[in-house]
Amino acid sequence: MNSLFEPTLPDTRAVFGMAEAEVAQRTIWRASAELFRAADAVLRDAVRHPEVYVDEQNLRGDVTEFAVRAAVADLAVRLNLAESTVRDYAHIAATLRERLPTLWAWFREGEVSTQNARAAAELAVELPLECWPAFDEQLLGPARTLAPARFRVKARALREKLHTIPLAERKAAAALQRRVWSEHDRDGMGWLYAYLPSESIAQVTTQVDSLAFALFTEQDESRTMGQLRADVLTDLLLGATPEAKPGVALALTVPVLTLLGHGDEPPVLEGVGPIDLDTARRLAAKSPSFTRLLTHPVTRQVVGMDARQYRPTVAMKRWLTISQPTCDLPGCGRRAVDCDLDHTHDWAAGGRTTIANLAPRCRPHHSLKHQTKWRVDRRPGNQQPVWTSPTGHQRESDPPPF
Repeated sequence: MNSLFEPTLPDTRAVFGMAEAEVAQRTIWRASAELFRAADAVLRDAVRHPEVYVDEQNLRGDVTEFAVRAAVADLAVRLNLAESTVRDYAHIAATLRERLPTLWAWFREGEVSTQNARAAAELAVELPLECWPAFDEQLLGPARTLAPARFRVKARALREKLHTIPLAERKAAAALQRRVWSEHDRDGMGWLYAYLPSESIAQVTTQVDSLAFALFTEQDESRTMGQLRADVLTDLLLGATPEAKPGVALALTVPVLTLLGHGDEPPVLEGVGPIDLDTARRLAAKSPSFTRLLTHPVTRQVVGMDARQYRPTVAMKRWLTISQPTCDLPGCGRRAVDCDLDHTHDWAAGGRTTIANLAPRCRPHHSLKHQTKWRVDRRPGNQQPVWTSPTGHQRESDPPPF
């Protein structure tokens, strides 16, 4: 700690430490943006002045390509980076500079995280030109306030909303690239990857989770859920298929006007995000593992439920885990189905069991609310509960992604 500032009160030290961390974080983000900008500038200059990187007698034909390759290698050696990393940095800067200039400016000021800037650039690459301004404008707020995992989901949903090419058409082209590949790692282990249609991934994941949880609840089971998921997937692929227990389903939410052909709000598959209507119709008609929901064309809200009992009803639990898919502490990505349903205004203090007063909170953050100085309340006019840290920092819960 700075020797010129030695507060004696623990509360003051805590606040000062939080401020130091915030300043350091924003300095890192600014530095990242400057690194990306510099890489982009070097490669663009190599295109304009290949003579810097290529001998005069070779200034012909594909000289630009060789100049850029030479510049990339030069930077890679100077920075101790892979050449692909240098190109990636330059590509992020170029994409943000050309397509998302407002977000790019805030990233350079240290107000947007490096992870969010990367994700925004990746999602903007295939957006048509006419979508860039709206994507830039509507993405800025989430980019500045959401943690990376939440931001990526939000940004994906926004991209789907703005894209001018129908989702079904894009999915058909992307599905041609489906594949499975593997990568061997250290200690005799490795990774198995699959690039599949989102609804297939959702169904496979649900099946694996169902079988793993059934084993997890057995009295003599000592494996963790992570280990059980891995073992179940291996058994399924190798032909040993234990019987799944019923009761686990995915939610498929379809706006009623979209279903009738009079609206363009996309259906949403729980845990996946927007999907095309043809896929939604097929899943709704043929798959018994999906809970099918229709939302009101205007309010998209559920009707009121009995608030006089302490425990939420099954229907309330189902709706809350669909409408709020993760723990509501800002930045927490733990799935709502694995969380407690907690009364924001405590039941013991007069809080009621209503949709508005309940929120999914993972066990660690539920305990945080009761065992520490963290506080959460829902204020008039706020869409989401507001969390207050022990040092006084206030933040609304992240909004639902869809």
